[in-house]
Amino acid sequence: MAGHCGSCTACCRVFAIPEFKKPAGKWCTHCAIGVGCKVYAERPMMCIEYQCMWLQSQERIANPASRLGPELRPDRCKVVFSPTTNPNIIAAITMPGMENAYRSGAAAALIKRLVADGVMVAVGPPAARHQTLVSKAGERTVSMTEPDANGMQWSIKS
Repeated sequence: MAGHCGSCTACCRVFAIPEFKKPAGKWCTHCAIGVGCKVYAERPMMCIEYQCMWLQSQERIANPASRLGPELRPDRCKVVFSPTTNPNIIAAITMPGMENAYRSGAAAALIKRLVADGVMVAVGPPAARHQTLVSKAGERTVSMTEPDANGMQWSIKS
């Protein structure tokens, strides 16, 4: 985890970490849940570089009004919102056992706002073979590839 995450360690559960042979959806053995990384100084580059949308928004010093509220911190809303390589798609990874967390509260409101701004949101639990793509056209199921060695997945074109 990077930056000032507070007690949030959600990314330590939802993402695969190949260097630690950690699969997506399982807690990292180096995570002190609700505290932080026990090997912080030696953590892999992907952990050093990663920032969820909430954390990115907290670092927007120039425009504090654009910061996401504390209710959208991943450990609180149970959804890790992440930018993707496509600026028109945001990933919303739900915490295991909380697959519908995106349908209510602050997470649902953020998704509604993103979609209104023309951004699509791909929602699903870690490493899901099927995700829900939310767009202005509504919701549809998208098939995904199996995660590769780095935990990455891509949509399968129909």
